[in-house]
This record gives sequence, structure tokens and C-alpha cells, in this order.
Amino acid sequence: MSAVVAREPARGRAALAAAGESWRVSYPSGRSVLTGLVHLPAGPPPAGGWPVVTYGHMTTGGSDRSAPSAAVDGHPELRRMTQGDAFVSQLLGRRIAVLQPDYEGLGSPGPHPYLVGPALATSVLDLLVAARASFDLSHRWVSAGHSEGAVAALHAAALGAPAGFSLAGCAVFAPVTRMDQTIGLSLRWPLTPPGFGVVPALVALMIEGAATVDPDLAVLVDGDGLSDRARRLWPQLRERTLTELAHRSSFGGLAPGALLGARGDVVRDRLLGSLRTHDVARLALPTGMPLRIDAAAADEVAPFWLTRSLVRGYRESGLRVEPHWWRTGHSGVLAPGRAPQPAAAWVAGLLVPR
Repeated sequence: MSAVVAREPARGRAALAAAGESWRVSYPSGRSVLTGLVHLPAGPPPAGGWPVVTYGHMTTGGSDRSAPSAAVDGHPELRRMTQGDAFVSQLLGRRIAVLQPDYEGLGSPGPHPYLVGPALATSVLDLLVAARASFDLSHRWVSAGHSEGAVAALHAAALGAPAGFSLAGCAVFAPVTRMDQTIGLSLRWPLTPPGFGVVPALVALMIEGAATVDPDLAVLVDGDGLSDRARRLWPQLRERTLTELAHRSSFGGLAPGALLGARGDVVRDRLLGSLRTHDVARLALPTGMPLRIDAAAADEVAPFWLTRSLVRGYRESGLRVEPHWWRTGHSGVLAPGRAPQPAAAWVAGLLVPR
């Protein structure tokens, strides 16, 4: 069993007051070494080890600076890096350990395979295996995540529990689905409205991510698939965080369609094809698996009608889906006073003996 290859006490905002211990760890994943966080509850572990939740974070960017394990006060991406802290702290208070992968390419070599489900899932599952070989953790596990992290969590559940683990359920927040529809529409925008600079930044990250598993798309990105201005900005994807990429001096100054060059129609088709391939709606999840979905009624990233369709499809496939709706936007689902406390109580009901 692969184990953590390095650890150090988490620092800055990555160290949580609710944890007895917070560690920043490095762990093997394929040919790479990835980074993440391990939060342990206070006090001695129960017999058999701490029950464990893996938590995938929302999109923070595609650079090493975007890794949540490096969160400090004053960081430009601090809000998104710490968006799940209230939920994680609620779990720790219920004596549940929490593992948080940074994801491939964030704090580790290479590009970030943004929204490529199997790659995200691998970063989750490899941290789960390595952490149990290095800390006193139980075999009982719940897969959780927000936004991009919901994609990671659901794909991890679909791949199945690693040897020696038992998947008790899945809890996701504002899961993104049918991005081929929403991004396909945004690529028709003639300009980017004020306050929506994050959209072209996300589209650029999606193209970069899809190209990690599509050699033909990678050739187009290096050639005439991108506009001249997009090509000049492209190195920033591995240098800046999402907030910085959304500035008008970066990708936020472009309309999404202005990213595309002479062969942009092919780039568009391959991107939308990748989004369809990795859509969580297509997953074969374990039949009967308990699944909680906390969603936003006014979600600007994952529109409510698409989430309702996702819930309906999962129920038809035999999943025990429990949806909860909140009057807020995409990030607000995990604000204190909304989903963190009831979702953590639901998870504890799956993991902690009464």
C-alpha cells in the first residue's frame, strides 16, 4: 500500500482550528507526487481508526499558487480555497477525519486536468489510500466535494472503493453538469459582461484540462486553434489563480469566443465532447448508494433545472438521492448557516455508530 512520502504541519489558513492536527502531505499518484491536506479530530482515535471523508474543493485555478494546502491570509484565491472549511470543521467536530487533495497540477508538476473526471478521482483515491497507510484511519469512507470537487467526488465513487475500504455514501454541493450546454452557449457571447470575467477564464482552463487527455486538442492549442491574444495569455494558466485570470488584464478581458482561432470550431467541438464524456450525469454509480446533493436555487454555474435533471436521472438509476435546495448562489451553498451543519450531520449518520 502506498503511503504518504512527506508531511509537515499545515500552515496559515490551511491549518483548521477545529482539527486536533492538520498536515500538509505529499503522496504518490501514478508517476507523480501530489499534495493535499489531512485533518484529524482532537483526541484519541476510536478502535479501528477515524472514519474518513475525502473532500474535493471548488475551482481555484490551474497553477501551483492555486493549491488550497498553501492558503494564507491575503492570498488572492483565499475565499475559494477555504469555501469548504465550515463543512470540514463540522465533520471534525463529529470526530471524522477529512482528506483534501489539491488535485493534479496544483502544487505538483504538469497541467491541471480540469473537469477530467478520472484524473480528479485518482487524486482523491490515491490520497485516501496513502493517508490510511500513514494515519490511524478507518475503512469507512464518504466521498464529498463542491463544484469541481463534486465532479471529483462522484467520479471517485463511480471508480469504486479501493481495496480495504467501504464506501458509505457521497455528499456533493452544487455539482456541475451539462457544461456542454452552458459553455456552448457562452462561446457565442459577443463580449463578456461586467462581473463575468471568470467565464472566459474557466473556458480557458477547460480547454487546457481537456487537452491533457486529448492529443489532437493539444496540437490545436499549440497551433491555430487559439486566437493570437489567447495564445499570448496561455502561460498565465499555470502562473495565476482563477481570481487573477478573471481580471480584464488577463482572460477576463476576452469574450469566451475570442479565445478561439482559425480552427476554433474544432477546438469548440472537442471541448464540448470532453465535457459530455466526463459529465457526472453519465456515471454508473453504485446502486443503492446514499447520495446527498445540496444545490443552489440561484446557481449561476450549475443552473437549478440541470441539477433537477441530474437528481431525476440518478433516482431512475436506483440511487438513494436526497436533494436539498438553498436560496443562494453557487458558492453560498457552503456558507455557515446553510448546508455545512445538516450535511455534516447526514455524513456522520453514515459513518459514526450511534
